[in-house]
Amino acid sequence: MSANIRRLAATLSVLFLLVSLGVGYWQIVQGEELSSDPYNPRLYSEAAKRERGQIVDRDGVVLARTAANGDSFRRTYTSALYEPYLGYATLAFGAAGLEATYSSSLIGEDPADPLGAIRHRYLGERTPPSSVRLALSSKLVDAAARALGQRKGAVIALDPRTGEILASVSFPRYDPNPLTDASTQRAAFDALSNDQGKPLLDRAVMGLYPPGSTFKLVTGSAAVELGLDPNKKVRVDSPWKGDPSWGNYSVPSPVNAHGDFTLRDAYAFSENIYFAMAAVTLVHGDRLADYAKRFMIGQPLGLDGTYSKTQLSNSGQLDRPTLVAATGFGQGELLISPLQMALITSAVAENGVMPTPHYALDVRDGSGKVVRTIQPGPLAQPIRSDTAKLISADLVYAVEGPGAFAYPAAIPGIHVAGKTGTAENPQGSPHGWFVGFAPADNPTIAIAVVIENAQNGGLEAATLGGQVMRSWLGK
Repeated sequence: MSANIRRLAATLSVLFLLVSLGVGYWQIVQGEELSSDPYNPRLYSEAAKRERGQIVDRDGVVLARTAANGDSFRRTYTSALYEPYLGYATLAFGAAGLEATYSSSLIGEDPADPLGAIRHRYLGERTPPSSVRLALSSKLVDAAARALGQRKGAVIALDPRTGEILASVSFPRYDPNPLTDASTQRAAFDALSNDQGKPLLDRAVMGLYPPGSTFKLVTGSAAVELGLDPNKKVRVDSPWKGDPSWGNYSVPSPVNAHGDFTLRDAYAFSENIYFAMAAVTLVHGDRLADYAKRFMIGQPLGLDGTYSKTQLSNSGQLDRPTLVAATGFGQGELLISPLQMALITSAVAENGVMPTPHYALDVRDGSGKVVRTIQPGPLAQPIRSDTAKLISADLVYAVEGPGAFAYPAAIPGIHVAGKTGTAENPQGSPHGWFVGFAPADNPTIAIAVVIENAQNGGLEAATLGGQVMRSWLGK
C-alpha cells in the first residue's frame, strides 16, 4: 500500500471516528434532553400529528383545544385575553408559553407517567393526551381586561397564600389563531414581530419598569428590621440633599412637603424624602441590596412560564449615595416586573412568606384523573412576620387614611392594603403603579397594576386595582 493511500485511509478513519463520537454524543448524552425539549422543532413536527389535550381555567372553561386538520391537528384558542402566556403550538414555529412548558403532558407523555413514556418510546404505544388545568379564573381575567381597556400596561393577580396566578392581562395582545393556520402563520408572525406595540411581550411577567413608590414596601421593611422606629416623627423638607457632594441631585417630594412624618404617614402620602433618608442614613446600600435579594429581585422565581429577570441596578450594587437615595423611593436603576411586585406584595400580605408563582394547578389524564398536582410551596421569607404585619397595617392606612393617595382602591366593607406609585419614564409620561391585597386581615388576592404613560399616575392604577379586587371578592 502506497504512503498516499495509507494517509488517506488514516484520515478517513479519523473522520469516521469523529462522526461516530458526534452521533454517539447526540444520541446518548444529549438524546434524552433533546427528546424532551419543547422547543425542539423536530419533536414538535412529530407532535403536530398527535392530538393535544385541552388547557382549561380553574373552573374547567376551555381556553385551548385541538381540531382535526387532515392527517394532523390544528390548535385553536377561545380568546386573545390569555396571550401571550398561554402561547401557541404551531408546525412552523413550534410551541411557546405554557404550550411549551406542558407540551409533554399535552401530547400524552407526562413526566409523572414514566411507564407510559417507556411504552411510547420502545413499543410505539400512544397514550391519550392529558389536559392542563390552570389557576386562572376566566371571569377575573375578563374583569381585569375590561378594567385595563385599551391602555398599554398589565394586571397580574395572585393568591398570596399559594402563588396561584388568578389573572394576568397584558395590552396590547394578539390573537394566536392565525399562527396555527398554515395559510396565515408566517405572515401573522412577521406582523406581530414588527408591531411597534410589542403584542408578543407579556408585560405582566416580562415588562420591566421603574417601580416608583411601590418599591417602598422593600425599603420600609428593611428599615424597620434594621432599627427604624415607625412611630418616630422624622422632619422632612423638600427638596432634600444628603450632602454637598451630591452636586445637582436632590430628592423631590410629591407634595412639596415641609413637616414631620411617621412611617405610616410616609406610606399614606408617598413621601419620597422619608424613604430616601431611611435608605441613606439607616439601611445603606449593601443592606438595601441584601433586602432586595431577599425579596427575590434579580433571582429565579420558579414560574412555570417565561419571565424577565428583574434588576436592582445596572451593576447589581448600590455603591453611590445618590443611587441609594433614588433606589430607596423606587427610582434609580431599578427595573421590576408586575409579577415581581405582586410577589413582594404577597410576602407582606402573608406574614413575610413569599409564594412560588405558578399558572397551572394540575395535569389530568384522558379519563379526568389527576396525574400531577402543581404545588411548589414557598419561594422565600424575606422579612419577619411582625415586620409584615406592621407594613400591612400601614398600607391599609395608605388606602383608608384621611387624604391617603391610594384611596381609589378602597372597597366598602372590606379593609384593603395598597400603595400607589408614579415612576419616571425617560421615554415619555410617567408610568402609574398600584400594588395591594384584600381582605387585609385574611388576604385571598394580591395584585400589581402598571399603566404605561398614565395620565393620572398611581391614582389611575389604584382605581383599576380596586375594580379587579372587587370583582374577585364579589363586591
